[in-house]
Amino acid sequence: MSTLRHPNIVQFLGVAFFPGSRLPAIVMERLLTSLHDLLEPQRPPPRSSKPFIPLSLKCSILHDVACGLAYLHERSVVHRDLTANNVLLNSGMVAKIADLGVARILPDLAPATLTFAPGASVYMPPEALESKPGEENEGRMSKYDASIDIFSFGVVAMFTISQTFPYKLLAPTYTKDGENPVGRSELERRQEYMTIVNSQLEGKHPLLVEIIEKCLDFPGKRPDVKKVLDLLVEARKEVQDEQISKNKLDLVQALREAHISHQENENQLQSSLKEQEALKEKNEKSLETIREKRQQILEENQLVQNKDRELTETLEKLRQKEEQLQTSEREKQRVQQQLTRKEAELTRNEAEVTRKEAEVTRKEAELTRAEETIRREQQQIQEMRQRETELVQAKDRETALLQQQLGVKLMSVADKKNEMPHTQDMVQEKNKERDSLQQCLKRKERQLKTSFVFHFFIPISLALLLHVLLCINPVSIA
Repeated sequence: MSTLRHPNIVQFLGVAFFPGSRLPAIVMERLLTSLHDLLEPQRPPPRSSKPFIPLSLKCSILHDVACGLAYLHERSVVHRDLTANNVLLNSGMVAKIADLGVARILPDLAPATLTFAPGASVYMPPEALESKPGEENEGRMSKYDASIDIFSFGVVAMFTISQTFPYKLLAPTYTKDGENPVGRSELERRQEYMTIVNSQLEGKHPLLVEIIEKCLDFPGKRPDVKKVLDLLVEARKEVQDEQISKNKLDLVQALREAHISHQENENQLQSSLKEQEALKEKNEKSLETIREKRQQILEENQLVQNKDRELTETLEKLRQKEEQLQTSEREKQRVQQQLTRKEAELTRNEAEVTRKEAEVTRKEAELTRAEETIRREQQQIQEMRQRETELVQAKDRETALLQQQLGVKLMSVADKKNEMPHTQDMVQEKNKERDSLQQCLKRKERQLKTSFVFHFFIPISLALLLHVLLCINPVSIA
């Protein structure tokens, strides 16, 4: 396969190995579509109508297939599976034969006993479908040669020309006809094929019918691929000539129709010229009438212009008055806006006065409460001063009493001092403490004069301290 190089054989590019797979993959050129998909597109039901393909393109595709098949047969290669699905097309509608996986090499293309042909049965000749009845390897081996590809090519040609594919196939039964097995149902199949082709071609292109008939004939009567190529060249030329003739006839018909149309246009033109002459005379009369009307219209226009000037002056006066009215209206609106602003400002001032009156009332109430509070505080201060006076008097009495007691104690201490000289130092210390207490007492008295709190608590504290000191001194002296 790698040695085959032909424009009508799918090119072998190489072998690829994919990760995780030990089997190689064949890499071949990528083409656009297959002949089967071109002739019978796969669409979901309901299937639309089949595409129109010119007969000349069909002949070109069959010629490409025959060229590729001839190249294979020259190298003693039998394809064995030539179908419409194995004919691929590129974007230029050049056909290439693909799928050579079941091809075999037959030396000199001589008949050979091979395994049962693996291709689709509708493309297979009867000799490739089954072995002869009674043979030892019946059902497994068949004896056939390169003519198997010619039969398959005939089915491909039938399908290509008619775009109708016979999917049903009767089981073949065989009789003896010389060395070739002949199936009665196979004859019916050939008749069915040819009926389809003849209905499509409608009795035209006998060469194409002849090619298909010969390719579908018995093995010994089938032509070789070179003969098929020669017949295809003639058929292709016949189709092209017919297309050219058809184009010429279409061109002549188009010219005839164009000539008739030209004559009709000439007649219409003559009629139009006569109508134009009549219209010209009518237009001249109309022009004179138009000139008179034009003069009248000019005079009327002059009057209208005068009226327009008067109307313009009147409109100008009205416009001036309207402007004055608009100015007065704007002035009125401005004054109205000022009045509105003044009223709004007066309303705000009244609200402000009301708010301030409420605030004055509130402050007067607060002032009354403050005066009441001051009065109560003054009474409390008088009561505090009175108590302070009473406390000062009580303190003076206690101080006098303490001084009396202190004098008595001092006299007692002097007596004790004479009696007990060894306690003189202790008495001096006590005297110092007494002097310190007297200074503290004087300092506290000054503070008591400046503060009611100090006047109230400090004398009591000093009295308690003196009492404690007087209570402690006799014990210490003893």
